[in-house]
Amino acid sequence: MKSRLLARLLLLGAGFFSVLALPGDLHPQASDVYLNILASGAKKLNIAILEFARPAGQDPMGFAKRLPEITANDLNFSGLFSVVSGHAPLPSAPDALKKALADFPGAHALLQGSLTVQGEKLMVEIRLIDLTGAEPRPILAKVYDAQARDHRRMAHKISDEVVYQFTGERGIADTRIAYASTASRAKEIYMMDYDGFNVVQLTKNGSINLSPAWRPDGQALAFTSFQRDFPQLFVLFPYQGRQQLLQAWPGVNIAPAWSPDGESLAYTLSKDGNPEIYVLRTRTGEIRRLTNHRGIDTDPTWSPTGREIAFTSDRGGTPQVYIADAEGANVRRLTFEGSYNVQPRWSPRGDRLVYTSRQGGFDLWSINVDGSNLTRLTAGGNNESASWAPNGRHLVFASQRTGRWQIFAMLADGSEPQQMTRDRGEVTSPAWSPRIP
Repeated sequence: MKSRLLARLLLLGAGFFSVLALPGDLHPQASDVYLNILASGAKKLNIAILEFARPAGQDPMGFAKRLPEITANDLNFSGLFSVVSGHAPLPSAPDALKKALADFPGAHALLQGSLTVQGEKLMVEIRLIDLTGAEPRPILAKVYDAQARDHRRMAHKISDEVVYQFTGERGIADTRIAYASTASRAKEIYMMDYDGFNVVQLTKNGSINLSPAWRPDGQALAFTSFQRDFPQLFVLFPYQGRQQLLQAWPGVNIAPAWSPDGESLAYTLSKDGNPEIYVLRTRTGEIRRLTNHRGIDTDPTWSPTGREIAFTSDRGGTPQVYIADAEGANVRRLTFEGSYNVQPRWSPRGDRLVYTSRQGGFDLWSINVDGSNLTRLTAGGNNESASWAPNGRHLVFASQRTGRWQIFAMLADGSEPQQMTRDRGEVTSPAWSPRIP
């Protein structure tokens, strides 16, 4: 059992913009609009997104259409909005404007923009309007500028701002997903935008690279690599194009997980003969042993407070999920349903964990931290290696449901699954980044 579990774990791999608020147009109480809409029984907020106006200059790349399309896709993905898009810009004359607004019955809000293209530079002024009252009410006006090559990130920032105005929490469109793929025959680490665009290969060592884990500041990834024959721990800096060796003890160095403050890394070592969980202080190199049991302990995940760690252990005879204090004390078993439960991942909200369970095939389940409310999230094909979005509302995971391992995303309750990659290789070990500074 131990050798099979360890083998399985190794295979699984347990300043672009300036943003200026225009004075007098910011209304933070807009979140009340959203809450009132929810209270009235609506499931989603209805928002109309118009093509951006072009008061001057050319737009050979069609950014006036592309930017609102990307923003609309982001808001649809959020699960909070029902979006109507593709309408022409609104007229400026008051009478014509009032008549045009009548073309959006049932809309709670409207997003319009004005685009200026100057060579390779884009500037967009957006205006968000509340349509729930007797008269349209401005909620927000902002100006964004970026290079044309960064237009997708500009749109993601706009959608994140819209989410913030109606919920009080930033959206997740301006995030990245790291993963492992065999597209280049070896198993390398890649990174893409959360929606699957702008793929970048991060490692090119021709070996097996697994288990990328984002540091909380979003500027570094820890991962396990066999580039020096046996599994060692590395850290790479995706925006600097460099990497360094972090840990290379004899045996396995696998399953890294950063603490919420980014100062420590929990991971599995077998340097003392048995795979146990250790914690590394990255600034000093000091390590301490967290678990001490004859069973295999691996797959650590920190609670958002940093006070507890969940992990996988077969100390009870089969792999199950356990929780311990951050110092290793007060170990308690969390999962009892199923004989094979691995890869726990703690929600950013702190209330639930998601994990992989084998009950026939492999599927994702979630459970409250007190052991209640056990919920199956996936069915069909094999599904594993979940990672939470920073808002705790979405999950990304690896699935074999199409015949080849690819990355899918879904809401945290298992609804609205959608495929995020269509890679020519096998894609596994997804890791959702924090929000990008």
